[in-house]
Amino acid sequence: LSMTFKMADESESDFEHEFHERDKKASHRGMDKPATSMEMAEDEEEEDGEEEDEFSLEMADLPLGKVREMKEKLGLKLFNKAYFGTKADDKDKERQKRQAALFQHRGQHRPKEISSKRPVSTFRPLYQNLSTGKKWDPRFDIRAGEFKERCFEDNYSFLDDLRRQEREVSILAMAVVKRSAIRRMDNREKTKAEKKLKQETYKELRQENIDRMMRGERPVFKTKAKVRLMHMEKKFDQLKKDNKLENYMKRRAKKEAHREVKKKPSFEHQYGYQ
Repeated sequence: LSMTFKMADESESDFEHEFHERDKKASHRGMDKPATSMEMAEDEEEEDGEEEDEFSLEMADLPLGKVREMKEKLGLKLFNKAYFGTKADDKDKERQKRQAALFQHRGQHRPKEISSKRPVSTFRPLYQNLSTGKKWDPRFDIRAGEFKERCFEDNYSFLDDLRRQEREVSILAMAVVKRSAIRRMDNREKTKAEKKLKQETYKELRQENIDRMMRGERPVFKTKAKVRLMHMEKKFDQLKKDNKLENYMKRRAKKEAHREVKKKPSFEHQYGYQ
């Protein structure tokens, strides 16, 4: 047993010595001047790759306990550098550079790109570098000077003309609104009167049929054309009483003439000219 422990300690000491030698070589190689030819650089990369492969194979043969002890002695950074090589460090550096490029401020007036996991305040400044001037009210600021009513009236006399124009426009608008309101009320009254006249006509026809049935006669149901004719007669009688029949007949003749003109084919449509 003592012999086996001695052999393990010797192998461990040899391994540590070899690791330190590799580290020294790498540091001396970094201190040297860069090679002028590409072949020397490729040879050095091949040697480093072979040494890293040998080291990883040796570490694979060691038991887990020894590997843990080596990690504790060398430290995590040196152990990872020796076992995994410089590729892992390069990847970490590239990732850090990428993150820094994502979160850096690109432009004077451009907002910063921050993480979406962090809640954003509602009252955050949108333009950090843009200095906004302080607002001031000339009515309560000494810099505007003292208030002089005469100067104010002279400078802003055009407001009186604008107020007069606004008054005239509002009067015209009110007149238009009033006219439209009066016209709307008149139309409502006309439609109501016509509806009442129709109801009276139907009521008279119904009463006539009731009287006929009371006398033992059969009821007479008039056609729509005859009912319309009776309604027009009643309407003319009402217009005659109100002295509005002439105006009504003129308006009706005008409408009929306009309707006839619309019905006539145009010259281009009749003779084919365009």
